[in-house]
Amino acid sequence: MLRFWAICYACIMASIFTRNDSPHYWLRFKSPQGAWKAKATTWMAGNPLHRAKAIEEAARISVNERRPKIKDDWILPFILSYQANLKTIIHYRNSWRWLELYLVHRGITAEQFSPAEAEAYISWRTQPTRRVSGRAVHRNQALRDIKIMKWIHRHGRLLGHWQMRDLDDYRLRYAPNKRIKPPFTDEQIARTRQAMAYMPPAQQWMRVAFEIGLATGCRLSETQIPMHCIDLTAGTITFPTPKGGPAKAFTIPIPKALIPMLTAMKKAGLRQTCTLPPCASREFRVLFNRLGLYLHCFHSLRVTRASNLRRAGVPLGAAMRLLNHGSELIHETYVRHDVADLRAWIDFGQPPPAANGQNPPAPRAPTRWENRPAGLSPTSSRKNTRMRPPAPAGSSLG
Repeated sequence: MLRFWAICYACIMASIFTRNDSPHYWLRFKSPQGAWKAKATTWMAGNPLHRAKAIEEAARISVNERRPKIKDDWILPFILSYQANLKTIIHYRNSWRWLELYLVHRGITAEQFSPAEAEAYISWRTQPTRRVSGRAVHRNQALRDIKIMKWIHRHGRLLGHWQMRDLDDYRLRYAPNKRIKPPFTDEQIARTRQAMAYMPPAQQWMRVAFEIGLATGCRLSETQIPMHCIDLTAGTITFPTPKGGPAKAFTIPIPKALIPMLTAMKKAGLRQTCTLPPCASREFRVLFNRLGLYLHCFHSLRVTRASNLRRAGVPLGAAMRLLNHGSELIHETYVRHDVADLRAWIDFGQPPPAANGQNPPAPRAPTRWENRPAGLSPTSSRKNTRMRPPAPAGSSLG
């Protein structure tokens, strides 16, 4: 008789086992018709790596066994074929993976994801146990997932998969952003440069990225510029993969502040300006926190560039071209006005001064008729508000 024994999984779910007459791991699973079946795998029994792969395959099959009967199989192919930027598609796909895990956990379909389920999803998603690192997911990330689900619901109705509209009225209440991205002052820029001067060679990418972002106002991911995109002879620099993908690539003149650094990189034979680590933005936040700049982040350099262009009187079209902004509304959100910027305009739009150089009259106290009760006019006499005693008999009332 063959020896069967399951590993890690209960008998109601898919499991792995070994057989005396086979050197491989076997999978035991339930077919769509509800019958238990077994099949051999290519992973060798006794190999820890193959055992982990077999357990992973059993877990994947178990998730499919618990999938609701009403299929949502159209959602993932629709996301992958959606006409959008690659990073946007990856963001949608990752959000859908978490939403799908929640649907399997609750035993419901995507159409049954109601506003009550949205509130429950926020609590489920923000639990620290949901991440390998043990850190809790921020509430705004759960709300972004729900925003993707609302987008799926809208296209589900357009494609005729369902008719539910309950999620349309659900409003997302995002938590306020702790970093408001104010512009850098000259003193703050000097402090940041001084702090980065003592960094080890492994973190010199921060100095390069900071100088490029300060001079051009580009985003952090755009500071990784291939050296063939830098033409020192023509004095131009091309950003090949900005936000929006290669189709949005743009070219600007090289700022004079970057010419010495880029020339040294060309002579050193570097392939690109810098190589960003996976958590580059967090590294800058740690640096700014250490300097006491708790409201700043790397994107504040873009705000600084836009504000400086406005103070210098650069035309709006040229400023948008330098920052690669597609609309005036987006560009205006990056511009910050200081008190010194408003001082030159404070007297514009004021009413004309008083005649003959006289000062305007001082404010006076209101009269008692101006403070009268409502409905009482200044011409009203006292006899209308107070009764007189009756006159004695025989007296004249004239």
